[in-house]
Amino acid sequence: MKCLVTGAGGFVAAWVLLQRPADWEMIAVSRKDPALIRAGIHWRRIEETSGSLAAVIKAERPEAVIHTIALPDIEYCQAHREEAVVVNVDLSREVADACADIGARLVHCSTDNVFDGLKGMYREEDPVGPVNFYGETKLRAEEAVRESGATAVIARVAIVLGLPIPGGHSTSLQRMIMQLKEGKPAGTPSSETRTPIDVASLGAALLELAGNDFTGIIHLAGGERDNRVSFMRRIAEALGYDPGLVMPNHPELTPGYAPRPLDVSLDN
Repeated sequence: MKCLVTGAGGFVAAWVLLQRPADWEMIAVSRKDPALIRAGIHWRRIEETSGSLAAVIKAERPEAVIHTIALPDIEYCQAHREEAVVVNVDLSREVADACADIGARLVHCSTDNVFDGLKGMYREEDPVGPVNFYGETKLRAEEAVRESGATAVIARVAIVLGLPIPGGHSTSLQRMIMQLKEGKPAGTPSSETRTPIDVASLGAALLELAGNDFTGIIHLAGGERDNRVSFMRRIAEALGYDPGLVMPNHPELTPGYAPRPLDVSLDN
């Protein structure tokens, strides 16, 4: 099996590559230097130009593509809309069209933020309605994938928690642990309810989807629904830190804060 992973320098993609099945050849595509040097993983560097990613896909001709590239910062997307469209929509369309052209299977990573957050425990067939521009771009990317005609899975991913691979970029959990180690309070939004998934399970699920024949939309989320303060306190306690140091904060009071759906828990 030959599988190409976009955004290979990122948090989720690293955990996909780390769990490479022994008989798979992985093509890791990134704008950055190689992040994980292992047998069976071959790195391809691309430039920030339109068509460069499609050219790599067509040259490598993988049997499956896992597309993880995204601009995920919700505030940044809200303030830089043209750039958000280029990365989240146009690049996804480019990847989907390339997959359709060569007959490659596509696993496209979307988000729980395509929902409005008014009811929670969303199923795959529930109506969508994003409340921020990030969610809007990801919904438009889903539409581009469907329109491409590629054999595709749209994987709507819940909030992802975990630690980076050695040398990887820091994560919210890692930053929280560093604060707790120093006995400092760690703030987290108090008004959001989610179904968090750990990054290792997510990476394994994306590989499984790349290797099977399921098509359509699937929700990749953990099995428990909870608010962010509660589940971060549970993590702190499990790691041996004082859960009372995890404090609710109110980022919605900060100027420029983009709207968030209150409850985008996913029914998995």
